[in-house]
Amino acid sequence: MSRSVFLAGKMNSTERRRRQRRRRQRDRQRLGRAVFVCALGVILIAAAIFLWNGVIHGEGPEPEAVKGLEAKACYADLTLTWDQANKADGYFIYAADGEAAGNEAAGEAAGEAAVETAAGDETVPEGFAQIGEVTGGDTCKYVVDEYTRDKDYRFMVKAYGYNSLTKNKNEGEPSEVVSVKYDSSKYAQKIPVLTYHKVIPAGESFESSLNINADVLDQEMAYLHDNGFKTLTMGEFYKWHAGKLEVPVKSCVVTFDDGFYGTYYLAYPILKKYEQAGTVFCIGKNTAGVTDPFTPETDGEQNHYVRQDVIEKVREEYPRFEFESHTYDMHNRVDGKKPAVSFSYEQIMEDCAKNEQFGFRYLAYPWGTYSDTMQQAVHDSGYKLAYAYDPFYYAKRTDPQYAVNRIKIPGKMPMEDFIRIVNGEATEYDAE
Repeated sequence: MSRSVFLAGKMNSTERRRRQRRRRQRDRQRLGRAVFVCALGVILIAAAIFLWNGVIHGEGPEPEAVKGLEAKACYADLTLTWDQANKADGYFIYAADGEAAGNEAAGEAAGEAAVETAAGDETVPEGFAQIGEVTGGDTCKYVVDEYTRDKDYRFMVKAYGYNSLTKNKNEGEPSEVVSVKYDSSKYAQKIPVLTYHKVIPAGESFESSLNINADVLDQEMAYLHDNGFKTLTMGEFYKWHAGKLEVPVKSCVVTFDDGFYGTYYLAYPILKKYEQAGTVFCIGKNTAGVTDPFTPETDGEQNHYVRQDVIEKVREEYPRFEFESHTYDMHNRVDGKKPAVSFSYEQIMEDCAKNEQFGFRYLAYPWGTYSDTMQQAVHDSGYKLAYAYDPFYYAKRTDPQYAVNRIKIPGKMPMEDFIRIVNGEATEYDAE
C-alpha cells in the first residue's frame, strides 16, 4: 500500500470520529433543550394552576375570627369595637332588632337588598342584615350613627380576606352576637334651643332684651361646659328631630339671630373656648362682602354684620360654629306687614334662591313668624329644618319639621332661670 493511500485512509477515519462526536454533541444539546422545554412547560402549567386556584379564582386569604366584640353607647354614638390584635382586610357589620322575628326589623335598618343578601348566607342568623362595612386591617371599630335606637338591638361582625385581582372577599366565621339595651331615660326627649341676638362688650349698658353682655354669655357657656352639656350642631339636632340619633338628656342648641358681627368678635371666641357648638342665622342681603373691623362704639349708630369672609374662615377653622339662613331680605315689614305672612309662594321661593350662594341648609324665621305658604316654600327650596321663635317652648320630635320651637334668652335673665331652662325644669310659661 502506498504512503498516500495510507494517509488518506487515516484522515477518513479521523474525520468519521470527529463527525460522530459532533453528532453526539448535537443529540445531547437537542435532548437538553427538550428536557428544558418540558420542565418549563411543567413549571408554567403548575404556576397557571396556582394562579387560577389561589389568586385569579381564589377568594382571598382566610381571615381570623373576630374576637372581643363590644357595643358601647356614648352620647349620640353607638360604637362597635373588637380586638385590635385581630387583623383582616375588612369587616362586615350586621344588625337585627332585638325583639324582631324574621327579617322585617333588619329590613328597616338596612333595606330589603341587604336582608336578601344576609338571608342567603347560612352563617348569618335569621333576622340579621348587613348594615355596613369597614375596610382596612387597622380599623377595628364601627360607629352606628344612623340608627333609631328606640328598641333593643343585636350586632355581629364577620372578617374577610380580599383578593385584589378578582375583588372576591373570603368571609370568616361570624363573631358572637352582642346586644344593646335601649334606655329612654338616658336620652333627651325634649331639647332647649336657646336663642340670642346681639352680643355686646362686657359692662356695656343696654335697654333691649335682645342684647346680652359678653361676660354673661361666657358665664352661661361655662355652665354648660362645666356641667357636662352637649351643644348640638344643626346636623346633629336634625338627626335627633328625625329620630335618627339619640343625644344625652343634657343637650341643647345655641343659636344667634340676625348675624350681628358681635357673634364673631365676641361670641365665637367664647364658644370655641368651651368647645361648644353654635349657629348664627344670617340675613342674606347683609352677608356678601367683607366684615367690618370691630368698633363697638359705633354700634348705636349703625348695625354691623358678619359677612362672607368670616363665614368661610370660621367654617374652615371651627366647623361646629355654623352660619345659616334668616332669609335673604324678609326681616323687614312691607306695607306694614311681615313678608312671612304677606309674600306669595313665588316671592318666598325667589328670596330663598338668593341665599343659595351661601350654602345655607337650615333657616330661622324672622320674628319667628311663618305661614303654611312659607313652610312649603322653605321645604321646596331644599332646607332641612326651620325654626320658629314664639311662644318659647322646648323643641320636641313632635314639632313640625319647618316650625321647631326655640326659647328666647334675654340678656338680663337671672342665672338661676337659665339653669332651670337648660335642665328642662322650666314650664312653657316660665321660659318666656
